[in-house]
Amino acid sequence: MRHLIVTRLSVPRRDAATADLHRDPEWLANRLVLLRRYYVPSVGRLGVPAILLCSSASAARVADEIRDLPWLRVEVQDDWYGGWTGEPDQVLTRLDSDDALHEDWFRAVDEAPGGFDVYCTKRFLRYDPQKCGLYDRARREPAPLAAFTGGRNPFAHDHASLERHYHCLALPEPYLLQVVHGGNLSWRRPRWRHFRYRVGLERLEPFGIEP
Repeated sequence: MRHLIVTRLSVPRRDAATADLHRDPEWLANRLVLLRRYYVPSVGRLGVPAILLCSSASAARVADEIRDLPWLRVEVQDDWYGGWTGEPDQVLTRLDSDDALHEDWFRAVDEAPGGFDVYCTKRFLRYDPQKCGLYDRARREPAPLAAFTGGRNPFAHDHASLERHYHCLALPEPYLLQVVHGGNLSWRRPRWRHFRYRVGLERLEPFGIEP
């Protein structure tokens, strides 16, 4: 399969309260720090090209910031759901700009049974760098990581609703690493009852992340 990673970095959001954040230099600078800290070391070693979707107002700055990364390029998108698609023979993996990807993700997709529109995961690891805590979590709906066959637009629908729109197969292992950084409600620190899901920090290694 021909793989490509697609990531929304600074696309205008649907919520009116946050729609213009992509124009805020400070907000963009913080997103680029997270990109460099987690996404770049994780994805850059995998040998798969990646695209950052950015607004027309932020694309030039982002392109300048990543000019040292030949495997990563910017495409302009001014709509949250967008219409960006790949080639019919491509598999597009959606990955958030502050997340990391397990080194076996593409192998797992390649070896999975055929005939599905989307390959997703419902398990993931959540990492709290301040507390040096790593947690193995699961959810009922698909996590933000998913691979779309046939070059389908990976952001046509919210990740939690993928099973309502596509023929999906959930892969069993946690191939996604989310980071607690306080910039999104989905990345809240685990409550005390979640500590029973705590796992060893050695499981960060396949994601290309060091504690």
